[in-house]
Amino acid sequence: MAVNRAPRDRQDRFRSYSRVVRTGPLAWHRPTTEDEVVAAVRAARGGRLKAVGAGHSFSAVAAPEHHALTLDGLSGVLHLDTEQRLVTVWAGTRLRDLSAALLARGWTLPVVGSIQAQSVAGAIATGTHGSSLVHGNLATLVHALRLVDGCGEVVDLGPDDPRLSGARVHLGALGIATCVTLRVEPAFRLQQEVEHVPVDEVDVMGSARSAEYAKAWWLPGASRAQVVRYTRTDQPITRRPSTRTLRWVDDNVMHRGLFHGLVALGHRRPGWAHGINDRLSGSYLGPRVQVAPSSLVLNTPMPLRHRETEAAVPLAHAQEAYDRVVELVRSERLAADFPLEVRFVRGDANWLSPAYGGDTCQIGAYATDGPHRARYFAGFWEAMDGLDARPHWGKELHQRAADLAPMYPAYKDFLALRDELDPERVFDNAFLRQVLSDDAAR
Repeated sequence: MAVNRAPRDRQDRFRSYSRVVRTGPLAWHRPTTEDEVVAAVRAARGGRLKAVGAGHSFSAVAAPEHHALTLDGLSGVLHLDTEQRLVTVWAGTRLRDLSAALLARGWTLPVVGSIQAQSVAGAIATGTHGSSLVHGNLATLVHALRLVDGCGEVVDLGPDDPRLSGARVHLGALGIATCVTLRVEPAFRLQQEVEHVPVDEVDVMGSARSAEYAKAWWLPGASRAQVVRYTRTDQPITRRPSTRTLRWVDDNVMHRGLFHGLVALGHRRPGWAHGINDRLSGSYLGPRVQVAPSSLVLNTPMPLRHRETEAAVPLAHAQEAYDRVVELVRSERLAADFPLEVRFVRGDANWLSPAYGGDTCQIGAYATDGPHRARYFAGFWEAMDGLDARPHWGKELHQRAADLAPMYPAYKDFLALRDELDPERVFDNAFLRQVLSDDAAR
């Protein structure tokens, strides 16, 4: 196993996707086998070791302080069981690679997120989700989980193990995931339809229930929002952006070229932002109707670097949450250059899942680091006050353990599981000290 002992260059430092979170761990461990993960954990006892997947979280959930362990060497499909509809993968496998490998064999994940750069372990750890009231977040797909605990022991959590409900959304606090078994289904196509709706006429609840997969986007200040529905179809594929040329155009010409220029203009002239967004919103999502494999049409190209915060509110509060953010942007003339994204997640019973106990609307405020970004994010959370909003673990959040413990009925159970699997706090970091506390649970 390769180990780098000091952060001598940029590659040895940890940086989150947004570049807001940065740390300089003392050493990087690069295991390629589970035995090497075990050895790294045992060597780190008495200190701190944090596993890092893709580093795509906007929060500091994966930020290492002492020792860092990259999961990049633990990647690939181990076994596809078509009879049981299960796939077992190394935990460091990127979602995009898993989707491609499954599609090549005629299979797919039932739901994926907007971005597929994340590792499987990281995606389940934070409750990463798509948008569907038929399907839960990605953690609900976990049928079994194998991890190395804080004592350096391999722990298998099968479907009948009650601890699995606590370990699915694990925050990196319980161990280092090495293998994950996920539910899959035969590959299918989706037809995407985009409806342009006046911003004040968006029926959030109706949109949520209008298709198996549905979401709404609003570029702040635009006169219209976009309600996007995805339905299963046997129609021929019309979208093929997986080809190298078209993907390059989408990533580099549109997102890093044209859109980057408009963002820069909005930073210099915040008063123009709403007008720019109004003109851009009509074409932001591409053709009104298109057909593609589900794992392709449900995700977007890697966007321009930006920041995100997100709240999960009970579905009954979805309309109020949306209306409040629209009013915030209008009343304060806030300039934001990324969509307000309104998505939906089926409720589940995973202890620290933001969708624990009932269906949720996951409403996300996104923006580059422009002149109004800080006020926008602060106002967003002020708007969520009184709506029983839980923050997304992988997005920027200010809440502390005292705020979070009352939100999760199984919070104490998770702390007890952490005591069992990591009694010496080998996997601790500043983020976990912020959100997990025995005092808060009393």
